[in-house]
Amino acid sequence: MDIRQLQQWDPDALEKFGGTLTGFAGRIENVGVDVIAAGRIGGTWIGSTYDTASGNIARTGKHILDHADSYRRAGRCASDCAPRLRLLRARLDETARRAAELGLTIGPDGTVAPADSADADEVRLRIVAILESAATLDREAAAALAEVANELDSGGTPFGGIHTQGPALVPVPGPGTDSREVTRWWDMLGEQARERLLTTRPGEIGGLDGIPAADRDRANRALLEDERVRLERVAERLATELDSNIFGGVFSNADAGLEQTRNKLAALDAIGDVLARDDRQLLNLDLSGREAMAAVAVGDVDTADHVAVFTPGAGSTVQGNLAGYDEQMAAVRTQAERGLESSGRVDHSVAAVTWLNYQAPQWGWGLAVTERSPVSDLAATGAAPHLAQFLSGLDARQDNPNVTAIGHSYGALVTGLALAQGAPADAAVFLGAPGIGTGDVDDLGLPPGSAFLVEADRDPVADAGTFGGDPSFLDGLTRLSSDAGIDGSGASHSGSTGHSAYLNPGTMSSYNVALVVAGLAGQAVR
Repeated sequence: MDIRQLQQWDPDALEKFGGTLTGFAGRIENVGVDVIAAGRIGGTWIGSTYDTASGNIARTGKHILDHADSYRRAGRCASDCAPRLRLLRARLDETARRAAELGLTIGPDGTVAPADSADADEVRLRIVAILESAATLDREAAAALAEVANELDSGGTPFGGIHTQGPALVPVPGPGTDSREVTRWWDMLGEQARERLLTTRPGEIGGLDGIPAADRDRANRALLEDERVRLERVAERLATELDSNIFGGVFSNADAGLEQTRNKLAALDAIGDVLARDDRQLLNLDLSGREAMAAVAVGDVDTADHVAVFTPGAGSTVQGNLAGYDEQMAAVRTQAERGLESSGRVDHSVAAVTWLNYQAPQWGWGLAVTERSPVSDLAATGAAPHLAQFLSGLDARQDNPNVTAIGHSYGALVTGLALAQGAPADAAVFLGAPGIGTGDVDDLGLPPGSAFLVEADRDPVADAGTFGGDPSFLDGLTRLSSDAGIDGSGASHSGSTGHSAYLNPGTMSSYNVALVVAGLAGQAVR
């Protein structure tokens, strides 16, 4: 194996060839099924001649099915080799660019010149690794195809005689995989491989940060109805269990389970209602926890020049709050677009995400359970890595959108911890924050002057300072107004009071948040 051979391999042609073989397999299989059916003529012909003819026809039909399976298996081999080949080709191109930057040239046989350069060993090792991977791929493909041929020669049936087995799928990166690696992996897949994953494994694709928002939306929407059917069956079973138990839920958890299940069904209703609004994307759907989790965007996250990510606080649920938060973020988006238009940036677009993809702590009984308590940082500690991963997925876009992280109340703590863990963002706005998880704004990794705080009158939570101290006294946080007043254009805005009105449309605080989202913080009212 040498570089010239690797460059001559065509992954697009290979994937197309795999699809062609799979198509042939289906057509051949139909013929085999028809032949076997034609041989079942019992009742119209009896005797030893019939037995011989019927047996021969059945064996012929089975032989045709065997060949159909061989075509399908060869097609899978080609289709699954294609994305691995794309990745190798990309690594080779990257190595060639690196060599050029270092003033080196790579020969068709993998030699690096000038050989005595201090950087030549680095490039040479990369090439060796790439060629070894290519040779391994070549051997594995040859072995797989040889196995198909041997089984046919010996009269065996590939796939153990199961002719309905679905197409093989390439491995999917696991949760927590670096978003840029996920983006690269998705880009390396061909259209056919991506389509298979979206239709057969939407649960793994919908929540994978680094995959385009449009594809995640499609995968998550596909899950909605399946999850509804599953939850309705669970609810029916639990209700039956309670009805048949004379003690009700006293000696079982059926009553609590039924309540959670009904809450999740209500969450699916809320998500469906929000998605019925124009221009929405479902970026996360997770029903594995105590409460349903989801993330919904208004606007196209794949193409927007400015993206806001809003993390709500304690007491928030999908079923109870998603619709209202979505309306507020839609208003922020509209205001941001107005600001951009008045600043002459009419070609800039905005998307706003409501990120409720964590188990927000709850009031009431939640105070007695540590991981559910709004006065504990455990829920935020668990949520921060997921928010950081989501923000990294936005940053994986090649066109580098302007990203603003917005956190309200307990969501400010989640946002602060995520940023402190290295989550990329261009700005952050903390609303009614009981703390941001640090006493040093530099820990957030934001550009100087890009961290903002809004604190309304009569908001006791904002003065609590529970998590890292009262943010009002932190250097490096720019205070933005939440009072009623007039902006720079002469338009008036109402004031925000208490803890829950920061993003209400028409308020000064919502207006200021929108300007930060638009990258126009200099025009905000302070």
